[in-house]
Amino acid sequence: MTDEVFAVHTARQGSVGAVEVVFRCEQEARRYAADRSCDHRVLSASVTSFRVGVLGTRRPVCWFQLGEEQDIKFDRPGMFGR
Repeated sequence: MTDEVFAVHTARQGSVGAVEVVFRCEQEARRYAADRSCDHRVLSASVTSFRVGVLGTRRPVCWFQLGEEQDIKFDRPGMFGR
C-alpha cells in the first residue's frame, strides 16, 4: 500500500511528542491539529505526511500554536526549539 496519510504530533514541555492520530485527509488532520494545539499543556501540534510503506516520504505539512497556523520555517517551542 502506498496511500498518502497525514499524522498529527504534539509537543509538550519536557516531552517529545509521538504520533497521536493518522488521517487519510489533510484537511481533517489540519483541523484536529489546530484544535489540539489549544489543549492545556500542549505547546504545539504539527502535521506531517508520508506514504505508507515507502521510506523517505515523510514531509512537514504545517504546525499550530494556540489554534493558529505558524510559519513552517519558524522554530517550534519545546526541547528542540531555540
